[in-house]
Amino acid sequence: MSPVERRDTRVAPKIPRKAQDPRGWFSRVLFGFRPEEVMTILFFIPMVLALAAMSRENAILPGPAATYPGSFVRLLALVGSTGLCLWIVRYRPQWEFARDAMPFVFCANVYANLYDLIRFFNMENITQHLYHWDVALFGVEPTVWAERFIAPVWTDFFTVCYWLFYVCAPVMGLILYLNRDRKAFRYTMVSVVLCLFMGYIGYVLWPASAPRLAISQMYSIDLHGDPTLDYTRSAVSAVPLTSFGAFPSLHCAVALLALLLAWKHLRWFFWVQLPFGIGLILGTVYLRHHWVVDILAGFVLTAISFYLGPWMEDFWRRKGGTVESEALWTPKPSGGDAADTEWGRPRKVAAP
Repeated sequence: MSPVERRDTRVAPKIPRKAQDPRGWFSRVLFGFRPEEVMTILFFIPMVLALAAMSRENAILPGPAATYPGSFVRLLALVGSTGLCLWIVRYRPQWEFARDAMPFVFCANVYANLYDLIRFFNMENITQHLYHWDVALFGVEPTVWAERFIAPVWTDFFTVCYWLFYVCAPVMGLILYLNRDRKAFRYTMVSVVLCLFMGYIGYVLWPASAPRLAISQMYSIDLHGDPTLDYTRSAVSAVPLTSFGAFPSLHCAVALLALLLAWKHLRWFFWVQLPFGIGLILGTVYLRHHWVVDILAGFVLTAISFYLGPWMEDFWRRKGGTVESEALWTPKPSGGDAADTEWGRPRKVAAP
């Protein structure tokens, strides 16, 4: 310390740069994001390339999908949502709820654009293989065999269960968030998003059509129930991805994952979900949305996500270098030390 620094107590002793943060700039930036945000950024690059390439074709999709937004419009939406996330992370880290909700926005955005990604990579269609595997396993095609159980009441019940795919996991995350169970919330969030992104990769690598499209001539009974629910099923055909997004079954993967996470973190909600989760899995066959092999592949994703998601979250937090900070730009609490925080959120201190 120089004589000037010894005389002036306002001058802080110099700390070597490495002593302040031994990580390189790449590690600081990488682990400044959350795991699910990194997954999104990795998906962003091929998605932008695919949408840019498909928008040049300006192709009109056949059938009900002709009303689907064009590739260029969806490209703008993808770039805009990605830019919004980065802006929140960089400039508005205090908008905690917005940042926590962004992964579901991304997953919906990516899902809406997967048809272009599938066309862009143009991998081999495995629909015929799935059909033969189902027949080899069961001796019959399960969705055709299930026709003997068709009745309006079952059609309506399974349709409701099928659509609850978009509700159960987010609602569970919201309950954990409102209960301030930050650790369980983060484990749930990372596990579900990891499962979705692995399923999206499966859609691209192994394109396959649903039974209702691939073997429609084999069915002798139409599915009918409540007119409103019938309309929602017919609306599925307006989403282009349903033409090639059968393998693996993300509906079954996320349904089972939500049940396992609820059993671990929110036991009472497990019992609420259970009949609908079972109905969803059975309903994918009854409603002819998936081959049974799709479902089995989805269960593999469930197992991977259930164990790998929490591990990724813990690993990311250790590499992040702090307990209270979840992002490179997230400010630390103004008072107290790391022991006064719980998973990025200050602990409540009882009044004396």
